[in-house]
Amino acid sequence: MELPLRILNYHETRHNTNHTEEEPPAPVTPEENTPLLHRFPNNGSERNPVTTVIVSLLLVILIAGVIIGIYLLILQNDSENILPPVERPLQLVSRSQWDTSDGDQSALRSFPYRLRAVTVVQTGTERCNSTESCTKLLLEMQNNVTAVNATLPYNFLISSNGQTYEALGWLKCIPQATKNTTPTGLLLAFIGNFTETPPTQSQLQEAKNFFDTSVSEQYLHPSYRIFGKNKNDTPTHLIDSLKAFPQWSNEFSDKN
Repeated sequence: MELPLRILNYHETRHNTNHTEEEPPAPVTPEENTPLLHRFPNNGSERNPVTTVIVSLLLVILIAGVIIGIYLLILQNDSENILPPVERPLQLVSRSQWDTSDGDQSALRSFPYRLRAVTVVQTGTERCNSTESCTKLLLEMQNNVTAVNATLPYNFLISSNGQTYEALGWLKCIPQATKNTTPTGLLLAFIGNFTETPPTQSQLQEAKNFFDTSVSEQYLHPSYRIFGKNKNDTPTHLIDSLKAFPQWSNEFSDKN
């Protein structure tokens, strides 16, 4: 009877052993994980005030830099798009454009280098406002000239619409025109009669262009002076307008 009992006990022991191996592991209690968590505390949810201030300051600097860069770029583009003011160049009509006769100028005298004076007069005629009407008027004036070479005694003439017409040019003058006159220089005529009405703004602007061009081309000395003529038909309004020029002189070129 002992043998069967041993066999029974053996089977029960095997059954218990197998049952124990098949049982799932016991769950881990929170107390067992807690020590590891306490060794490495999680402070991610807490913000350092100093770090926040530094990050905010860097962000403000970055935004300010971007704004300044955009502003400077806009200023640069605007400065590139803005063109400097351009003065209207001299509206010169050469002698050959309005007078095709090509008259003999052998009696004319050459001017000295870099004149220091410009005498301003009026033609005493009607005004003209276009190349066509001015050409017609100038040819009529030239046909009525009885002086040397039957040519206009002016170096240049300025029309009401702001054109400069070449007559003798920068380098020539009529000998008689320089006798008993002080000082000697270019003779610039304003086309029209200005004893009662002033010259147009286009004429005055073209006169400025003429003076500037004459200086830059070295026909006039930079310290030149502008003179009027004191005769019976003094162009009072023309002289009053020219007094605004810094080169204007209160003396007259034909003073006695």
